[in-house]
Amino acid sequence: MNESAFATLYRYWTWIGIPVMLLALTALVLAILRVLAVIKKAHLFRVPLAARQVVQFTAAERVILSLEGPRFTGWWARVDFQLAAVNGDIVAGRRTLFHARTSGISRTRVELLEYAIPAPGQYVLCATGPGVADARQAVVFMRPHMKQVVACIFGILLSSMVLITSLVFFLLRLLEAGTEG
Repeated sequence: MNESAFATLYRYWTWIGIPVMLLALTALVLAILRVLAVIKKAHLFRVPLAARQVVQFTAAERVILSLEGPRFTGWWARVDFQLAAVNGDIVAGRRTLFHARTSGISRTRVELLEYAIPAPGQYVLCATGPGVADARQAVVFMRPHMKQVVACIFGILLSSMVLITSLVFFLLRLLEAGTEG
């Protein structure tokens, strides 16, 4: 009768496992929906990649410049940008520490530069490098969101591990109960 807590928990896992799996599945779905909402909320605007164009910012804030284009290419590594106010004042940009990528079936978005927009208004974005006039490429401005995405990814990993572990123990317990009877 002197069972350990783990042995007791395992013995009753056929009853405990179902609610644990449902909670883990709910947490997994919520974490996935949260990461999608964070990315959608962070998106400011998207413009075609051009050598020179005017872009409009509605607030003084930090923004991330990303390039979006076809998958499986390194085209983004050869494009340089300069952002300036319409009066000519240069807005200093710094390279992002991690070039975070968001990939779909045919397109990839790569974070390149971070700018601190000093005031709302119009700015001139100049791009230089090969492929600047390629219509398949675009510039995407987003609010910084890496910390929230990483937190959501940890939530996805944790809930997935709990779900899979619970499912394995549940199935093991069912198989064991089936051989006992």
